[in-house]
Amino acid sequence: MENEKSYTAFEAAGRLFEFNVIPFGVKNGVAAFQRVIDQIIEQEKLEGTFAYLDNITVAGESQEEHDENVKKFLDIVEKYSLTLNKEKTAGPTTSINILGYLVSKGQMRPDPDRMEPLLKLPLPKDPASLQRALGLFSYYSRWVEKYSDMVQPLIKEPSFPLSETCNTAFESIKSKIASSCIVCPNDRDNLVLESDASEFALSVSLNQGGKPVAFFSRTLKAHERRHHAVEKEACAIVEACRKWQHYLAGRKFTLITDQQAISFMFSHQTHGKIKNNKIQRWRIELSTLDFDIKYRPGPENVTADCLSRAYCSALAYGYPDLVDIHENLCHPGVARLYHFVRVRNMPFSIDQVKKVTADCGDCARIKPKFIRPLNPPLIEATKPLDRISIDFKGPLPSSTKNKYMLVIIDEYSRFPFVYACPNMESSTIIRCLSNLFSMFGTVGYVHSDNGPSLISSELRKFFLDHGVGFSNSSKYNPRGNSQVERYNGVIWKAIQLALSSKKFPLTHWEIVLPEVLHAQRTLLCTATNQTPHERLFSFQRRSASGKPVPSWLLTQKKVLAKRHVRRSKYDPLCDEVDLVSVNPANARVRYPGGREDTVSLRDLAPLPVSESNAENSTGSAVKEIPPVAVTPSVTVAPSTPAPSNPPTSSCIPEPCHLSEPPPFN
Repeated sequence: MENEKSYTAFEAAGRLFEFNVIPFGVKNGVAAFQRVIDQIIEQEKLEGTFAYLDNITVAGESQEEHDENVKKFLDIVEKYSLTLNKEKTAGPTTSINILGYLVSKGQMRPDPDRMEPLLKLPLPKDPASLQRALGLFSYYSRWVEKYSDMVQPLIKEPSFPLSETCNTAFESIKSKIASSCIVCPNDRDNLVLESDASEFALSVSLNQGGKPVAFFSRTLKAHERRHHAVEKEACAIVEACRKWQHYLAGRKFTLITDQQAISFMFSHQTHGKIKNNKIQRWRIELSTLDFDIKYRPGPENVTADCLSRAYCSALAYGYPDLVDIHENLCHPGVARLYHFVRVRNMPFSIDQVKKVTADCGDCARIKPKFIRPLNPPLIEATKPLDRISIDFKGPLPSSTKNKYMLVIIDEYSRFPFVYACPNMESSTIIRCLSNLFSMFGTVGYVHSDNGPSLISSELRKFFLDHGVGFSNSSKYNPRGNSQVERYNGVIWKAIQLALSSKKFPLTHWEIVLPEVLHAQRTLLCTATNQTPHERLFSFQRRSASGKPVPSWLLTQKKVLAKRHVRRSKYDPLCDEVDLVSVNPANARVRYPGGREDTVSLRDLAPLPVSESNAENSTGSAVKEIPPVAVTPSVTVAPSTPAPSNPPTSSCIPEPCHLSEPPPFN
């Protein structure tokens, strides 16, 4: 209204301005806009016209009635000087997806997207995941016709991977549940919200009268996976209440969780002090909703539990195969492999790690698990390279002149150094130690056994000239030099395992020696509870395993690149570019004009396959839209058939139109 413009006045550059169009950020601006649109529809007596904020739907029971209603509405748009967003206007169409419902041919059904987590439930890979899926299916079995017959292939002790018959039965039951159970919520029956959180995912189901209304699942972000289980469960509840607030607000519902602490903290009857600030903020947010929260043990919470575990499993299968990681790291044991995947936030459980190591035939043959006495090692060194232990391993079968390995172990960090040597002479030892001292500095103390070259006067003189202390173990007592003796076996077994994985003969051990040393320095040392590299250098060692380049960067020729410089916030966010080359850190791209540039991987996004394959003469994936005024868009819905995938409507705001009123006295 003209007399209300003064309420939006503001000062800028020493002058006073006011808005001609309602800007974003003005309190009650949305409500005022909705009120004006409703008044226009009522005053002009528009038939079949329905407005929700900036989305307007015009409908008719026949093509003629629809066309007449649209014509009247367009006349009113011109009369009141409204502006429509032509790019966001769809029609005519026989179905429309609006406010969470699919409206088509006199029927209103829930949005199929709400069944997406159920329909994407992955095929079980082991008995545990199959049992969870069967629990979910049985929860809704009374709504599925001939459920007992359909589920038979899945309950007759199937083998894994599942056969084609089991796969067909699994997919068929999912489709039946989605089509026969889905309901539109009514105002009579109580809504029930069931939530669960696993180590890697959240899931919630919304039910009414025993039937599902909607499902919600998402994987946890990297920082969220480190949160406590209580916070993960609370996060699932809060996110579901936000997503389905249009169902839950203004009515009483029941919230079911398998975390007893959450049922206490979120209960309206509990007035105790919550010391967790995050939980306290979430509790305040949920205080506007009317619900009863109940605790139900995890085994009985089959629906949400199945979805959260299934998404966890699906996430795990999206990573490099754990068997490949085990082989690439030269077959480490359970503790070291689990430490490797855990510090890199890979979604593999300890049970999966145990299974991979237990099922590895190479590990069983080359490093059998014999019973050993529990004698904790004595660590005499107090800092890196304070004491080192040295020993020879050999003679070894070799295709070169190097028949021996000189193994050097830093006693403090367990960091291994290995030199391939042609002999065990004192001059060879001095050459290798000189190389080590030139890179890392002179060590404080050297310990070895009583090999002839290790107690020679030449080597002792070398130690005295460099100010290095030295000692030797007693004769015929390998335990006196146990640390390097132990690593002799560990390194040689790792070499054998690496050769076995690559199908190389034993004489080619020098080829895999660098790879073996990298793995030993990267993996956890259970005696120090750190990796040798971390303990020696105080930072984590980089590894090629666990940091793959996204697969779509290796297969697509066109991608979307983030546009860092835009003339306005309404310009496109990204450009379609040609991918020239890629590496784990950045990529080389070519823009439509021919200019090439290097961009970070975090500024790239995949282009849909259908669009990347289509010919586009403009070379751009997004079309620039000129700014328009803040006005409604139109969606029309007659009864005649039309394209099945109409564009959704929304509004694009225009920069403020300002007029300068007279200055205040």
